[in-house]
Amino acid sequence: MVDRKSVIKFIILLGIIGGAFVAFRYTSLSQYSKIDTLLSLLTQLRAHWWGPIGFILIYGIGCMVALPGSLLTLCGGAIFGVTMGTAYNVLASNLGATLAFLMARYFGRDFVSRFMKGRIEAFDEKVASHGFRFIFTLRLIPLVPFNGLNLGSGLSKIKYRDYLLGSVLGMLPGTFIYTYFADALLKGTTGSGKRALTNLIIASSLLILISSVPTLYKKLKKQKRIESKE
Repeated sequence: MVDRKSVIKFIILLGIIGGAFVAFRYTSLSQYSKIDTLLSLLTQLRAHWWGPIGFILIYGIGCMVALPGSLLTLCGGAIFGVTMGTAYNVLASNLGATLAFLMARYFGRDFVSRFMKGRIEAFDEKVASHGFRFIFTLRLIPLVPFNGLNLGSGLSKIKYRDYLLGSVLGMLPGTFIYTYFADALLKGTTGSGKRALTNLIIASSLLILISSVPTLYKKLKKQKRIESKE
């Protein structure tokens, strides 16, 4: 039987997610889901010593209310460059992932766990026992949307330690590529010469490569299933 407290907490979780969706879709806040407006806002932070801290907090809270992580990562690369941009994006994306995970765990786990029976419960146990590998694989091969995985992991039985370590290591390659692409794109637009063009081509190639990984992964799994049946 589901107790009243867990129901209320789950309703609050749905309210936060639903409210954020409506706010960033149908109100004046929707402009901040566009890269031009968001980049213009975040660029102002660069002039202040506390700019990186402000960026990390905005990114983290933004992820908690389901702003696209890739959009914020591109902004970080464009504003702070490859080296510092990657460092800030890694910190910020994992802060956002942690906040979303803890929010889902606190407000929704009790409610969801009471409905887990049979195969669902067995799957939850299996995922929890291989939490690091599960999260690392999905972060490295982005089959599941960033925000969806954050919330889904919080609702599951996965340990936070496994979730955090899998997220940090799994997101690192993609974070670097998105940051590198944003920095190369900005320099390619505002700069000149072969070096800017070369960096832009390399970054674009890496971005295309990482974007194609989910498709390649699905094809490999399908091929293995076919071979196992033969």
